[in-house]
Amino acid sequence: METVKILFFILSSFFKTEGGQIAADTTTVTIDPKSREIEIVQENLFTVIQSESDSTLVLEQWKKLSDQKTGAYTWARDLDAFPIKDFGIEPVNNDFQTRLKLSYASESDLRVMGIWYDEGKNQFSVNHIPEQHIKTKEGRLDGNYWLFDGDRTFSFSLEPFLEMPERFKKFKKGLNEIIDE
Repeated sequence: METVKILFFILSSFFKTEGGQIAADTTTVTIDPKSREIEIVQENLFTVIQSESDSTLVLEQWKKLSDQKTGAYTWARDLDAFPIKDFGIEPVNNDFQTRLKLSYASESDLRVMGIWYDEGKNQFSVNHIPEQHIKTKEGRLDGNYWLFDGDRTFSFSLEPFLEMPERFKKFKKGLNEIIDE
């Protein structure tokens, strides 16, 4: 297996952003093999603010991402193989949620996101990393991998910050808190 370059729960991993600091408590990834589409929904966006410059950086990043009229953001080079890319931000219960929709031409395109396809078995797989707290109804855990049927839509959720070290928890702020300041 290859090194995973895209981190589903770090918003900046999808864009050319230096020092990205916006993360999601919960990320849900849905893959539809028939239409060759992947959707990534990030909920409960937050950041870790330790200084005034951190706050300024986060606000600048958010402004670029949320100003969709000007298209101020640039997609990460790792996503070049995805012919259709769509990004949106939705307000949800006094918070924000991001939704990325990507189409792919080949199952091998998903490798950049840490999703592998075994044509012989007709199944997708994702590394099992206990700290990411992956949950799924469609997949099954087999050793170090979550396995998914290659003929039907499947999804999995990650909650990698459930066990955030205490030294960072005290600096954790919801994105909505930073924007409202």
